[in-house]
Amino acid sequence: MTVSSPALENSKDQFFALLTKRMSEQGDFPAFAKSVQHLDELMHDQNKNIADIARVILNDFTLTQKVIRLANSVMYSGMGGEITTITQAAVVLGIDTIAHITLSIRFIDTLSASAPASEEARRELAKAVLAGNIVRNVVTKLNMVNGEEAVVCALLHHLGRLMLVFYFPAEWSQIQEIAQNGAMNENDAAQQVTGASIDEISQEIARNWHLPKKISDCMASSATFTEISIPGSSDWLKVMANFAGGVASQLAHQCTGDDIQRYVSRYSESLLISAADLTESVDLAQQMAPEFPGNLEGGKSSGKPHDSRERLAVSVRELRMALARGIDFNIALSMILESLYASMGFNRVVTFFRDAGMLKAKVGFGSGVPEVLSGLTFPEAYAADVFHLSLANKADVFIQDVASSQSSSSIPAWLREALPDVDAFVLLPLVFNGKAIGLIYADWCMGATNQIEPSEFSSMGALRDYLMRALIKWK
Repeated sequence: MTVSSPALENSKDQFFALLTKRMSEQGDFPAFAKSVQHLDELMHDQNKNIADIARVILNDFTLTQKVIRLANSVMYSGMGGEITTITQAAVVLGIDTIAHITLSIRFIDTLSASAPASEEARRELAKAVLAGNIVRNVVTKLNMVNGEEAVVCALLHHLGRLMLVFYFPAEWSQIQEIAQNGAMNENDAAQQVTGASIDEISQEIARNWHLPKKISDCMASSATFTEISIPGSSDWLKVMANFAGGVASQLAHQCTGDDIQRYVSRYSESLLISAADLTESVDLAQQMAPEFPGNLEGGKSSGKPHDSRERLAVSVRELRMALARGIDFNIALSMILESLYASMGFNRVVTFFRDAGMLKAKVGFGSGVPEVLSGLTFPEAYAADVFHLSLANKADVFIQDVASSQSSSSIPAWLREALPDVDAFVLLPLVFNGKAIGLIYADWCMGATNQIEPSEFSSMGALRDYLMRALIKWK
């Protein structure tokens, strides 16, 4: 990351041009911006689909684990028992909540990955995370619907400050020196040093990233404890973000307990939350605050997990319970595909359905999905390959070694061309009213574990059978 710059000439245009250049060179924040925009589009799409949200999250193994862990936190503990899949989390908690959980996790991970090795950057990042945790504790106490939105607002409230400390460290030091001397506040000091206030920086980024208005409004420091609004409203989110940011800043400067208590008391009435609840939320966030929120988890492991049998058994039980609650076929399909993908460590899982004389891949999870879907199609007319044999005989099939002499002649050319990395795959035909209407395909790539135990095959078949029961009810 660039840490030095030619002297700014107090030109707002020059500052933003240089900020854009440095962000582009680093690359992390533009990627986060695209993620924000994509999730926002899915949340506001009239035809939004749980599978679409799940697919976005499942493309990142580490993110998947963090979303599931947070979905099982105290904040959501009363929402329907243990959650083991993204699809189940979206069904139980709602698409908007899952999208906001994802945004908060991605924001922190982006900050952790791109932060310069300086004490100032670490301190500002820790303050942003502390503010988010304070708000998460508050909305948990309030049992607020989609409370994770307030957490995202609290995190992004710090974005202008973070841009300065990350990309303009020398200027940030000047801003802090001016503010600490009491000559002016940080916002005005930033205006003097760079030509743009912290609020202006925040709003410019919000415009460039096309952030939702509800979030961009919370990035300004204009909201005060004099504004009273209903919890969850746009104005309340703005005041809450300012409150959490202010508390985090005071804690970072080691203000006394009395100072913190006075600050909490001033905001208590405007937030319509008791001072005791606010204080408890702040104390809990302090106790759980990490020194630095780094990414301590690795990427997706190769092949199936050691506890795949247990995971599949849990998935069968969860699907049975979900069907009893009346979920529709599309949600059941998404749950099954995700369960297979995660439980067996497959490289990809895809569903084919009959469509105008062809069998076409319609939905899936994993490597290269959905880019590979268009190439996964084959004629319904019989051919001497393993796909047609599975469909014709309504038989589950496992090809353990695609390259072996015994199976090579039965592997269709279209599969080899579309998915050249496949080493082993499973076919589970979908049978409705005695006719195979499609199949579930799941594969491992070269070098991955490619063994399936009888109990695992049985559980995969049970998942498929429950899916077909959902189709019968849906029809």
